[in-house]
Amino acid sequence: MSYWIFRGNREDFDIDKYLSGFRYVYWAVKHPKHQDEIKVGDKVFFWRSKGKSSDPYGLVAFGTVEENPVHKDKVLHPENLLEKYWSKREVSEIKVGVKLDDVRLSVKQGLVESTLLEREPILEKMQLLTARQGTNFRISSEQFSKVMSLWGGGSEPLELAEYSSDETRKAVRTHIVRERDPVLVKQAKAKFIETHGELFCEACGFKFSELYGFDYAEAHHKVPLSKLRAGKKTKITDLAILCANCHVAVHRIESADPMETLMKLHASVV
Repeated sequence: MSYWIFRGNREDFDIDKYLSGFRYVYWAVKHPKHQDEIKVGDKVFFWRSKGKSSDPYGLVAFGTVEENPVHKDKVLHPENLLEKYWSKREVSEIKVGVKLDDVRLSVKQGLVESTLLEREPILEKMQLLTARQGTNFRISSEQFSKVMSLWGGGSEPLELAEYSSDETRKAVRTHIVRERDPVLVKQAKAKFIETHGELFCEACGFKFSELYGFDYAEAHHKVPLSKLRAGKKTKITDLAILCANCHVAVHRIESADPMETLMKLHASVV
């Protein structure tokens, strides 16, 4: 099995309408090398480029290859090609079929922004982030594990690897992480936006939208995942919405209740 990130440029292609309208999509594969390498069963993330938009850009979908690359005249579901979404000439007539498992076109839905990948040492030099051109980017299993961790809401070092919805069960993976449940993180952010109208840091009050023009924040577990007893479920109220700086700080604060200490430092709690 191989791992890929497929990029779509909003200036050339209406990626949002395509990904939101179908659960089975076709993506161009330009280079013969990639046409030979991409196989059924490969895992694929989809990347929405920035273009001229002020909207967030980054990872917006995830899926599995269902059809090997073939000429578009030979695809199994030609009705899903939908060339009308191209504003310019398509990149290639060779297409690979991908079944989508998850689509997140906004921060509220759980889009993983480019800045999160850029600050990870194992990801920052990926060709996807350094090359201005290109559609299909192969990544290593280690890079895929990190990207999947970010897609799941972030990760924390732990002695054993884990992925589970109750956030305590353990299973061996490629490397060692304890991962958040992506659905819980998405719901926490959505609830925060529903209540407050936008995302901002609960500790310092920083609003990404005022400086960057788009919403962004991270979800922090008030009770460290390593201290949860097996089987205990995490609720939305167990998560705090923080900026990246406060999120890093709260994990470095040594106290009985790091979150409360952080809030006091910002005079949010008397």
